[in-house]
Amino acid sequence: MIQIIPAILATTEDQYKNDLSKLLVSASLEEGWVHIDFADNKFVQNQTVGPEIIDKYPDGFIREAHLMVAHPREWVERLVKAGFDRIIFHIESDDNISDVIQEIKSKGIEVGLAINSETPIEKLEPFIGKIDVVLVMSVKPGFQGQSFIPESLEKVKIIKSNNWQVKVGVDGHVDDQNAKEIVDSGVDFMIIGSYLLKGNIDERLEIIWEKING
Repeated sequence: MIQIIPAILATTEDQYKNDLSKLLVSASLEEGWVHIDFADNKFVQNQTVGPEIIDKYPDGFIREAHLMVAHPREWVERLVKAGFDRIIFHIESDDNISDVIQEIKSKGIEVGLAINSETPIEKLEPFIGKIDVVLVMSVKPGFQGQSFIPESLEKVKIIKSNNWQVKVGVDGHVDDQNAKEIVDSGVDFMIIGSYLLKGNIDERLEIIWEKING
């Protein structure tokens, strides 16, 4: 069963509250996962609210953090305090990847690596067996509303053909037009942000499932 995880990328507290309120009234998303993006204006040219803002608003969701930051290790403790269950950070970040993985795992939560479209898939190989998920980016990270990069699905297919023991997700401009193609590539989950938040979430989820199931 493919998992659909809603995403929030908020640059202000008001935007976060507004987006969260939309997710909370959706019957389809009750007590599931939520994917929250964090940016530091260094790794990407955008800056979001921090974990402390997220922690102010209890939501009942299982929280997954996506760190689009230069130094993810500096964020781990704050995310743990804010009640996150999984931390995904970029393989292109500046910290020692193995050290960050170990830091996250020492907190007893899941860890994942995100990979940009231009980064060779071979960069992931040393860390397979140490991580729980791989998040394949299908846009350049940091901003919503970009065009989907179809070549990103080749990465999903390679990971699946290698039989790596990780869950694989796709993040970036996922909507009703490409959901079926993404699922057919072999993903375990899809991250969907603006497509859900800019409409009636339950209606748009129903459209997505109709496309997936043909």
